[in-house]
Amino acid sequence: MSLGLCVIGCGDFAKVFAQEMQTLAGEVDLFFASRDSQRAAEYAVAFNGKASFGSYETATADPRVEAVYLCTPHFLHREHVAMAAAAEKHILVEKPIARTMEEARSIVQTAQRAGVTLMVAENYRFMAVVRRAKELIDSGALGELRMIQMQEETDFRPGGWRVSREQNGGGVLIDGGIHKIDILNYLVGRPADVYATALPQVLDQLEGEDGVVVLTHSRSGTVGLINHSWAKVGGKGPKWVTVSGAKARISFDLAGTQITINDGLEERTLEAAGDRHGLVPMVLEFRDSIRQGREPETSGSVGLEDLEITLKAYESMESGHVVSLD
Repeated sequence: MSLGLCVIGCGDFAKVFAQEMQTLAGEVDLFFASRDSQRAAEYAVAFNGKASFGSYETATADPRVEAVYLCTPHFLHREHVAMAAAAEKHILVEKPIARTMEEARSIVQTAQRAGVTLMVAENYRFMAVVRRAKELIDSGALGELRMIQMQEETDFRPGGWRVSREQNGGGVLIDGGIHKIDILNYLVGRPADVYATALPQVLDQLEGEDGVVVLTHSRSGTVGLINHSWAKVGGKGPKWVTVSGAKARISFDLAGTQITINDGLEERTLEAAGDRHGLVPMVLEFRDSIRQGREPETSGSVGLEDLEITLKAYESMESGHVVSLD
């Protein structure tokens, strides 16, 4: 039986999501909801939607809609989760799960009380290169882990609610950098402490930080280093990741399909078979968790953990000190 999934919020990323879902025709039936009924109707036409709705409430009341994908601003997540849960709809919510731990805990509790599945839409974890990297790390091919480094610099000019620190919950770190926090957690484990510093500001219209460097340490000594910026001069750079161990080192571009592994004797290039964007396997995991009555891989608890590390990084930015996560 196909999953009736309604996209709540028809913005730019909803287009990317809906386009990727075309490969799941027959497995996922798409619906679209927007406060602008014409926009929702246009999305339904463009992406083979079963129906469109001019209000979120009407969408969640429709019996054909089994689940919702909340592609809405961070500051509306708690409100929209409550709406969906009250209608007994399963919920796929965009990252970050919320702006604060209080909001995030409320979201998790609301879903639990309603008995619906809650999953955070953390598609980076489902990218083929990330999955392949996890396999290599877990196989012991790298030996004892020493360091993970991630860098993404792009020329991005946020607008609308994203320029507001209050509505966004911060700046580039909580908005895009939280992807890297989740990759760090997934590949090398939860850090024990975090230090973060904002880069000198370039985007004056942005109330939050436009660039950040984050440094973490795990209990075993593994170091994490994240550099994420929206203020690169001259376009978009690669989204590269490097993981170093005592025996070997792997590196890859998050936008790519290959992983390079170097053990000091030779360098090899491995293909990462699967979905490069991670959206399709993410939705299949959401569907399967609903059908099987189990927690999804990126559950509300995972969203809480990613958010906690992110907010501790903000605490470090404010204080100038290392902040413990224990």
